[in-house]
Amino acid sequence: MDVLAIALGIVGGLAVFLYGLHMLSNGLKKVVGEKIKQLLARLTNNSLEGCFFGVLTAATLQSSGLTMVILIGLINAGVLTLSQGIGVMLGSEIGTTITAQIVASNVGIIFFPIIAFGFLLSILAKNKRYRNMGQVILSLGLVYLGMNIMSSSIRPLQDEPALKAFLYNLGQFPLSGLLGGVIVTSIFNSSTALMGLIISLGMNNLITLEAAIAIILGANIGSCVTGIIAAVGSSLSSKRLSLTQLVINIIGVLLFFPFITNFAGLIAMTSGDLPRQIANAHSVFNITVTLIMLPSVSYLVSFVKRLLPGEEIEIRRGTEFIDEKLLAAPSIALSEAEKEVLRTGNLTYEMLDKAISALQNNKKETIAKVIELEGIVDEICNAIDKFLDDSRFVNLSEKELKKLAYLKHSAIDIERVGDHANNLAELAEMKLKKALPFSEDAQKELATMCMKTKMIYEKALIALQGENKEAVKTVQELEDEIDRLQRVFEANHIRRLKYKICDPLVGIIFVDILRNLERVADHSTNIANATLLGF
Repeated sequence: MDVLAIALGIVGGLAVFLYGLHMLSNGLKKVVGEKIKQLLARLTNNSLEGCFFGVLTAATLQSSGLTMVILIGLINAGVLTLSQGIGVMLGSEIGTTITAQIVASNVGIIFFPIIAFGFLLSILAKNKRYRNMGQVILSLGLVYLGMNIMSSSIRPLQDEPALKAFLYNLGQFPLSGLLGGVIVTSIFNSSTALMGLIISLGMNNLITLEAAIAIILGANIGSCVTGIIAAVGSSLSSKRLSLTQLVINIIGVLLFFPFITNFAGLIAMTSGDLPRQIANAHSVFNITVTLIMLPSVSYLVSFVKRLLPGEEIEIRRGTEFIDEKLLAAPSIALSEAEKEVLRTGNLTYEMLDKAISALQNNKKETIAKVIELEGIVDEICNAIDKFLDDSRFVNLSEKELKKLAYLKHSAIDIERVGDHANNLAELAEMKLKKALPFSEDAQKELATMCMKTKMIYEKALIALQGENKEAVKTVQELEDEIDRLQRVFEANHIRRLKYKICDPLVGIIFVDILRNLERVADHSTNIANATLLGF
């Protein structure tokens, strides 16, 4: 027996299997990523609804661990509560069983034409949706190919008495299998990889059903490590969510482990095929535990709060919606980034409003508020710019790619609006310190220009929020009007200087104000026009 060839075959087959799952996850994100985002937006405290969302998310990501990372990111961002997160997490436990059911199917050599068809569809289809579907089909074929390579490589081990005795003993002493499942999954951070290997052993009758179930139970506990690691440095609610996942899986194991022989006998009745029995055991365990725990979400929340007491301390940071962990699901990350950009737009509108109030009403306290907001906006915009880097967003639909493009452009323009609002506040402070009054005509012109500028920026934000064509049209019309008013008001100002109606120093401030307001209008137009990419 060539031990090296067997080892390389197993490792290589596992690599192809995991790569196929990775591609499958990416393809599914492209096909249904937008749907996941829509479901998330409608998510309520209904645990059953959250469970359904969890099933869909884990099935799409092909990983309960990734789902946990995303949930922790959403809780950190304040998008989900702990109760909502637990509901989704319970559903994700079911979603991961789909992978085992897929790989347990004996498709013979049909995976070769599946790979060929998926490859051709992914490169020849003109429609992007069909290309994405081709990637899903191709990756599914690779999953089966990986399983076939592993199974073929393991087959020579059927004649090894020592290995057969070891795997048999795992069934006789299930605690060993349980601990092995915990350790292996914790080290490799993937229960899916272990499931693939167990099913390959099952295909060669190298493992008993009792031993496989013991390892599966251990893998469920080991899979909690991803969530625990992701929760480090996160909010208290995120830590409680990862603790809840561990508690649920430990309770599930305690419910099943004492009756593992009886459970194996029951599962043996579901199919005459050992790989299918292993997959069914995985499914029945996770579905049963979820159904038991789902009505008890409120009690679980109370329990983990006692285990991990303390008051939630708000993490002081500039951003509210974006979190690095969300990038595991690009569609969701993009949706939250959109909220962050809109929030920043509202903050800069507040800056603009307060700066104008300081100019018109000589309110010193509003000047300080504008300067304070400027620092906050700069911090948020820097975070958004880093978050929206193209290289971090993959597997987006064509519409989402357009949204990514115009959000990046809009964030830059929003930051510039904040800069101009800050300039206006500084001009108001200069005017106030020197006690320089505007002439009556200048005040009227300033009021008109300020009103139009606030209006155009407000409409630009409406266009950004809803990809509103009417709002875009209004912005474009206002831009022309504001450009015209700036020229007229500057000409009027020159006449007032000529006839010494206003102080020259006041005149300099007045012109600077007009130019800053006009630049706000320019950036507003950029924001509105950028949204046209989404139509």
